[in-house]
Amino acid sequence: MRLIPDIVVNATRATVMVALMVITGCRSEVSLHIHYIPGIVPGSENIFRAAKIAVFPATGALASGKIDAGKTYAADGGVKTATVTNAGKIFTLAIVSALAGAGLEPLPAESESPDSTPPEDVDFILTYELEQFDVVKRFGSSQTVHGQYFTMHAAARAKFVLKNRRGKVLYSGEIVGIEDEPPAPSGNEVFLPLEAEPGESLSVAMSRTAGLLMIDPKFRIAFVAR
Repeated sequence: MRLIPDIVVNATRATVMVALMVITGCRSEVSLHIHYIPGIVPGSENIFRAAKIAVFPATGALASGKIDAGKTYAADGGVKTATVTNAGKIFTLAIVSALAGAGLEPLPAESESPDSTPPEDVDFILTYELEQFDVVKRFGSSQTVHGQYFTMHAAARAKFVLKNRRGKVLYSGEIVGIEDEPPAPSGNEVFLPLEAEPGESLSVAMSRTAGLLMIDPKFRIAFVAR
């Protein structure tokens, strides 16, 4: 019987382990922590007179469960999947916070059906569908004094409908918040990335969506023309 030298066996084991590490790395997954950042959109706070608004839960395929929220691409070809759990709930909390910061009195609706009769003291009803919620980060091969170069793009997009308590549509519009890293150059000035983590970048994008809704002229007029 021919014996296989230990050095060959060990080398084979090492090769298998490296292969498994590569496969695992390519299929790795990271869960993102997303949070609302108040006042990130200038002029979005303290702009409304107090009014009660029923805020219904976000709808859409991205609103519930664990979703694929983007990818991180390494320079060597490795890929990490970014996931978010209960994105709709996170987004709803952001909208409620933005409405409160703008001066309104948001009341999270207990029912998931916007067709239900609103409470007697509610002036407005807000519903929305979460259409996009993701972030993509790509590492380059070059190195800078601040580390490995990368680009990152995050976006949160939703379709909003605002009604008065009688069911009349006062506003309907799509809002998208975007965060790009590093920021675009201005003239000869090149900016460093403000955010390095995908979760923070997506948090900025989501917060911008909420803030941009507050300053949308058609959304603001709707509260005056109720």
